[in-house]
Amino acid sequence: MSDNQTPDDLIWGRHPVLEALRTERPLRRLLIAKGAHGPVIDEIFTRARQAHIPYDLRDKAQLDRLAGPRHQSVVAYAAAATYADFDHVLAHLSAPALLLFLDQIQDPHNLGAIIRSAHALGAQGVVVPARSAAGLSPAALKAAAGATQYLPVCRVDNLQKALQKAAACGLFIAGLDAHGEQPLTAADFTQPCVLVIGSEGKGLRRMVQKRCDALLHIPMQREAIGSLNASVAAGIALYEVFRQRQP
Repeated sequence: MSDNQTPDDLIWGRHPVLEALRTERPLRRLLIAKGAHGPVIDEIFTRARQAHIPYDLRDKAQLDRLAGPRHQSVVAYAAAATYADFDHVLAHLSAPALLLFLDQIQDPHNLGAIIRSAHALGAQGVVVPARSAAGLSPAALKAAAGATQYLPVCRVDNLQKALQKAAACGLFIAGLDAHGEQPLTAADFTQPCVLVIGSEGKGLRRMVQKRCDALLHIPMQREAIGSLNASVAAGIALYEVFRQRQP
């Protein structure tokens, strides 16, 4: 395999690569910097041998050219990212159901951070639109820190229709919007629900807002700088759902 593959084939960083190995994500080949050592590197070597994944030792400068300076001495060539089937995920939700819809999140680092929070706080799936939105790029996978190996991410052609399907299954649709009529804490998240997070700059599109049963805002003590970063807002909203569902 040539080293001149597109960046979309790459996973970099010790923990993202190790998590891919632990969860048996298909990897074609590993490149490890000469002299790299430590417990994580040792486990990467061990798991690569067990899975019969070929690896090469390379100069750090070669890894820099492939993945930039933050590769942490490990780069993996991976199969293209795969998305879960939305209808399958919707049909197999466990109680109390929680799905997270993302309306045109553009920044892959935000996407990855949101997926990581969603997994940690109990979401059963993340849904993104196929167009005008970040996908499961290497940057998103790295920011997710392995969460995509446990949490299904669905890519749909029409977010509004997917919301309509979720509503037909009895899920309460709550959109997060800076101008929402109710505070986040006023909603009842003990019921099966969907959280919808808008894009970094424009928030929720109007047609997406119309599919929501409620539009909620996050109360803030200081509002001079406007709305919160999308990944921060998602984390706060997910934690409120988690908090309400504690016994």
